[in-house]
Amino acid sequence: MRRFSATRGLFFCLICACGPVWAQGPVGIETRVPNTSLLIDLVNGDAPETISTSGLYVDIDKRIIAPGIIPYGVNSALWSDGASKTRFLALPGLSQVEFSRDGDWAFPANSVLVKNFYLDLVGDDGTARRQIVETRFLVKVGDTFEWKGFSYQWNAEATDAQLLFTSRTESYTTVDATQPDQSRQLEYLFPAPEDCGSCHTFGVGQVLGPRTSQLNGDYDYDGVVAHQLTTLNHLGLFTQDIGSDFSDFPRLVDHLDEAAPIAMRARSYLQANCAHCHLPGGLRRTEIDLRFDTPLDQMGIVDAESGVDDLGGEDRRIVRPGIPDNSVLLLRTLELGEQRMPPVATSIIDPVGTDVLRRWILSLGMPTAITESLSRPQQTQLLGNYPNPFNPQTSIRYTTATQGVVELTIYDINGRRVRVLSALTRPPGEYVSHWDGRDEAGRSVASGVYVVRLRQADVTQSHRLTLLK
Repeated sequence: MRRFSATRGLFFCLICACGPVWAQGPVGIETRVPNTSLLIDLVNGDAPETISTSGLYVDIDKRIIAPGIIPYGVNSALWSDGASKTRFLALPGLSQVEFSRDGDWAFPANSVLVKNFYLDLVGDDGTARRQIVETRFLVKVGDTFEWKGFSYQWNAEATDAQLLFTSRTESYTTVDATQPDQSRQLEYLFPAPEDCGSCHTFGVGQVLGPRTSQLNGDYDYDGVVAHQLTTLNHLGLFTQDIGSDFSDFPRLVDHLDEAAPIAMRARSYLQANCAHCHLPGGLRRTEIDLRFDTPLDQMGIVDAESGVDDLGGEDRRIVRPGIPDNSVLLLRTLELGEQRMPPVATSIIDPVGTDVLRRWILSLGMPTAITESLSRPQQTQLLGNYPNPFNPQTSIRYTTATQGVVELTIYDINGRRVRVLSALTRPPGEYVSHWDGRDEAGRSVASGVYVVRLRQADVTQSHRLTLLK
């Protein structure tokens, strides 16, 4: 859940002094008022030189956002060296967005997307304070398909921010996220306008955050928790009524959410941090597809050789199931040099994000042993496990008669999924997978009866396992 504080003043009826218009029901904002302040027309003019003259704030000292500018949050955030962010939509007047369930939203001319970046700075006295350091505008150029990005650096007193025409790096003393009682020096990068296109590519419609999968979730509108799509639909932000049931709409999850399946967390993280480049029609150096909704066996990463660089290892693959230390996809996120991914505007390794990727690769299964056979198996069959009962590990044998995606999944006795052991395309053959009695988060599960289910095409078979401790 994302949160925005109404103490920032959003949607107060300042002109008629009628007080706030926050919803008390199922929507976060009851009434939409026109945005008449943050208006940028790049066809006939330039971006404002300062935030104080931009119209973003009605009171910059108190950080009161101007009326008509709408806050939003994303389900899965891009890693920005530990910075916290707030986000806003500034559409001219009461103009509307053409909604798309699965594709890009079409924004009206001169739309402005705002993102504020905050760092936990450590002062000379050792105390920490959260302070705004950067504001970015992504502005639609008239009624064209082009968007342009602009970065504003806030001064040390956080009283105003200046437009930057070239990239620059500023050194800040910040709280060390891995050791909260310690500080570290952060070389924070402010991008140049031309750098924005590195992530905001035409392949993803240039807009990354405001899309259905990212806004399909709750947001805290100053204590009123409401679904974002419900709220935006209620405000008439879209050119059509999108209804109220979003259960079958695409939705990313927060990779920080320990309650979510590790595969969902990892795939959401890849979508937010990597898929804007790594998708069909994206980078020509690689042919991988890291979009959230791409089936695993169609991503081009599982047991696939790296077409660019394997970072000097032996027998490495982009993703080697069960072996994160031999998976280039993870290793690149742990680099800080030229081989680092993502390559732009980051100089610190994401400790949580990389751990999620590591655990996901582990969850894809320990290395699967293939038993060669002189004859092709006549049927796809789950052959059982040995030992059974077991502690702490058991081997599960199965055969496949045809090539196809094989799903091998562990469930508890109540039908709740515990661990995905395999979700890969297999040729015909005999296989052995191993389960170490851990769930997708890497936690040891309790003693008891579990069920392993094999599924390939129209074949589904199950077998009971007993874990004794």
